[in-house]
Amino acid sequence: MSRPNIDKKSKFTYSRFVIKYFKFVLAGCIFVIFSALLACNSAPGTTTLETSLPAGPQSTALVSGDISVSAKTNNEYAFNVTAAMKDVSVVGTFKTFGGAPNHIEVYIMDDATYKLWIKGHTALILYNSGSLSSGAVSQAITVPGKYYLIFTNYASATVSPAQQVTVSFDLKWTY
Repeated sequence: MSRPNIDKKSKFTYSRFVIKYFKFVLAGCIFVIFSALLACNSAPGTTTLETSLPAGPQSTALVSGDISVSAKTNNEYAFNVTAAMKDVSVVGTFKTFGGAPNHIEVYIMDDATYKLWIKGHTALILYNSGSLSSGAVSQAITVPGKYYLIFTNYASATVSPAQQVTVSFDLKWTY
């Protein structure tokens, strides 16, 4: 019968064989867990950002149809441009109808500019159509972020309670 390992201070100790065996089993467990994690991350069907993005030209409608812009107000359409989007542009047309003065202003601006502009501060606007009855827009956007497409009716309510506008605006980009 073998004696348990007891040191000089009467404490139980493990033999060198048991310690080596424990280290070997522990190293094996770590290796198996690490291998399993690697296998899960490279398994077929796993999607990553690069493989989940559709390739080629993309487009989404920002606003389309007839809108009504009340006197002294804005109609705003927010949209986002991500870093993955390349060759981004806002493309569209607008045409007023149904009463005087038949003028509208179209703006495109980023979020920081919008916050200044809405408070009446001077701001560097990305696109400003000026006061027009119709027009076409093709504005490139080169910096990711939140943007606004805005239709503004500066006419007073005594001149026209609302301006009717036929619009068709798309956000176009490629991946």
